[in-house]
Amino acid sequence: MDHSIVLRLTPIFVGDPPHISLDINGKNIFHDKLLKEEEFKHVTPITSSVKIKIKRSGRTKKIVHDDPNNGFSISDFEINGVKLNPDIGAYHCFNNDYIEPHVVHGKKFTLNGEYCIEIPFFTLRGQITKKIKNLDAKGQDFKYCFFGASMTDYNFSSEVHVPPIQGKKNYADLFIEKMGGVNLAHFGQTNQEIVETVYRYYDGNKCDVAFVQLVSSVARQVKNIDTGEVKRYSPHIQEDLNWHDKFTQLKLKSIQEYFVYLDVAPIIALQILEYKKLIDYAVARGTKIFLVSYFDDEYQIFKKLLPNNVAPYFNIDPDSEYCRNNGYHATPEEHESYFQNLVDFVGKIK
Repeated sequence: MDHSIVLRLTPIFVGDPPHISLDINGKNIFHDKLLKEEEFKHVTPITSSVKIKIKRSGRTKKIVHDDPNNGFSISDFEINGVKLNPDIGAYHCFNNDYIEPHVVHGKKFTLNGEYCIEIPFFTLRGQITKKIKNLDAKGQDFKYCFFGASMTDYNFSSEVHVPPIQGKKNYADLFIEKMGGVNLAHFGQTNQEIVETVYRYYDGNKCDVAFVQLVSSVARQVKNIDTGEVKRYSPHIQEDLNWHDKFTQLKLKSIQEYFVYLDVAPIIALQILEYKKLIDYAVARGTKIFLVSYFDDEYQIFKKLLPNNVAPYFNIDPDSEYCRNNGYHATPEEHESYFQNLVDFVGKIK
């Protein structure tokens, strides 16, 4: 898939303009003095990661004395329509008079040095590891289908694994009880597994309306390229960092290094084309498909870029004791409220 990258660089100078060199995945896009604001649009296939380097040179002692603010700023940074914060990249300062080499973060840079960012491509394809009832049956045709994870049937804080909403139903089951349909969600899945279940279901089955509840884009399914072992990975996990992941073609250590700032926008930016492909796949089979998100930053991205395929926001209070003690899961009351929201929502689907 070809990904669209947009970078707008703005020079700041009085006399001599800064000399800028821009490279994307090893290809030089610009190498000259930046005389005026320039917008660079670049389309590139990405299979493992996108690496962007912006090198500034030419800051002399004369410029330091006569034009101390001389430099450039990253005034716009987008990938596939998703606006990104340049702060997540690192600017390595070197070859400067009076100043030792060091690293800074930001959008505006004056010193000689190089801005670097590498964003891993987290494919949405993975491997189904859960046994989900009815998933492999053929000839099914439901009005409503639910896919996803984290619908609160596992208590991460309990030694005996008592479901947090014990004796209660999650929003999908409440909806199905009233409106009909099937719930193909399963706890513990990553977005890769969730997407795989959607594709698997449509191999011989149909549904009119599908809700796909996503989990945090930070969680990943990884597969050891040497042994074939599959497991769930999150940035706080310190084990097996030398694994070479088959899905991303990266070592887990490099993935962990990216998540120093836990900014998911660049990750979703590289996934947007795969989300569009999933939507097109479902629509071609007669389904109106909607993504469900309970992380506001992720929801806002989906709402902007996929406005016709996003369900109402699943509002969970992240500051509640219940949420903190139960692995960021919704309370029974939040499930009941969201069930009502979905009932109202489907009544407006044309």
